[in-house]
Amino acid sequence: GGRPRVPSLAEVARRELADPRAAALLESHALAHGLDPRTAPASATVLPYVEQTFGAWYVGGGMRALADALYERCGKRKVEFCFEAEVTGIVEKDGRAAGVELADGTVAEADAVVAGIDPALLPALLGGQEPWREGEDVTPGPGPGTAPPGRLTVFLALRGGRPDDAVHRTVVHAPDREAELTAVFGTEGDGDLREPCPRPTVTVLRPDDPATRPDDDHEAVTLSAVVAPHGPVDWTGGEAAARGADRLITAAEAAIPGLGDRILWREVRTPRDIAADTGVAGGSVPGPALAGAEGRYLRPANLTRLPGLYLAGGWSHPGGGLAHAGMSGALVAGLIVEGQDWRGSQ
Repeated sequence: GGRPRVPSLAEVARRELADPRAAALLESHALAHGLDPRTAPASATVLPYVEQTFGAWYVGGGMRALADALYERCGKRKVEFCFEAEVTGIVEKDGRAAGVELADGTVAEADAVVAGIDPALLPALLGGQEPWREGEDVTPGPGPGTAPPGRLTVFLALRGGRPDDAVHRTVVHAPDREAELTAVFGTEGDGDLREPCPRPTVTVLRPDDPATRPDDDHEAVTLSAVVAPHGPVDWTGGEAAARGADRLITAAEAAIPGLGDRILWREVRTPRDIAADTGVAGGSVPGPALAGAEGRYLRPANLTRLPGLYLAGGWSHPGGGLAHAGMSGALVAGLIVEGQDWRGSQ
């Protein structure tokens, strides 16, 4: 007979965990990575295992501090940044990638081109040619309807200091699991607009980090929820952002009583904002690569059919998440320096 069917994460949770609260905790790790626990392969259990076994990490000063440190490091290495420079094509010369063409018509020549974009966009930059190596590569999903979910994030500036006993992260679970998963991932054949979940699972972050606040009489709190990307849900306009932020704040009151009364100001980021800033369709956030499910959760390789063109970032191997995206950069650097037969540290 054929190979046995690989169970989903939700099936493993039901089989192995008698307490529904433990099952909800397991599933929340998958959801936080943008995975539907009803369909994600059982291999997704590695995500909470790694955190529970080895712990989590936090960048002092927030993620912006990491970006600033990387920028400064690149400056010391004589790296030149060209911001607001839209790439409209990848230049091919003598059978290899030789640079990029910009929207203003200029060409930036290069010995190698590293694309950190959704690989599904590459054929348009290559004159319609697909960059995948025949018979070897994982290719991007078929298109609309398969986009990973996005994130709704609310940054809060609060009056009043952070209590000494406050925990760094709290997850406030949605009361209706099925309603949330349907709102985020939709249903099969559903092509219509849908409404966001009225009471989503919300992650509340309260880091004890002086760099994020002006003094000890104030507190910085970040709320986030996994939501459908822009398209299936219309995130256009300030009203959609405001309603979404209000939903997250209401849910977060379970972790921080009186939260609404402490707010001095807030900044809201929707999937539409992410799409506008990054060019990623719908503001989707790529999830990690996972084994199982007949390879549906794998990412395109870092090498392409075109010599000199490499793929890096969350949309390529080994998938989304900051650590994985960094690994992809290290892999590409090794391929450029050592050659395409390089397979990592030995």
